[in-house]
Amino acid sequence: MGSSSDEIAREIAGTREDIEERIVTLRQRSREVVRRSRRALLITAGVGAGAAVLVVGGVVVWRMTRPTSMRERVERVIPPTIWDRARHLVESVELGLRRSVPPVRLYVGDRQVGEEPATTHWERIGVRVAQAAGSAVGAALIARLMGRLKSGGS
Repeated sequence: MGSSSDEIAREIAGTREDIEERIVTLRQRSREVVRRSRRALLITAGVGAGAAVLVVGGVVVWRMTRPTSMRERVERVIPPTIWDRARHLVESVELGLRRSVPPVRLYVGDRQVGEEPATTHWERIGVRVAQAAGSAVGAALIARLMGRLKSGGS
């Protein structure tokens, strides 16, 4: 017949104990994983901070040891507003000079330099095939002529 209620209660109690043991094991594993992850994160952050300190220190040492250029000296003396105005003046003069010079076109033969006719993918493939065929025919003719010259020119 069926199981008695005592047997069912014992099975339920056994299952609960198994589940509790598994839960405890999983909690311990998760704590270990969290500890390892923290340790890895701290090590990575330390290495990153050390690298940042080295880079910043290197830049500072480089700036302190190299001599200042003439441009840096002038920038230190002239206030930024005057420096910006001078830069704007130079740019406007440059633009005016560019507009006053007419455009120049260079032709070689009847083709303008820099402007290639539009070609399709198939045209390029055809040109390459023709070049390869021409090279092969030329090489064969040269080899035949050289062979005739060596054999006595018959």
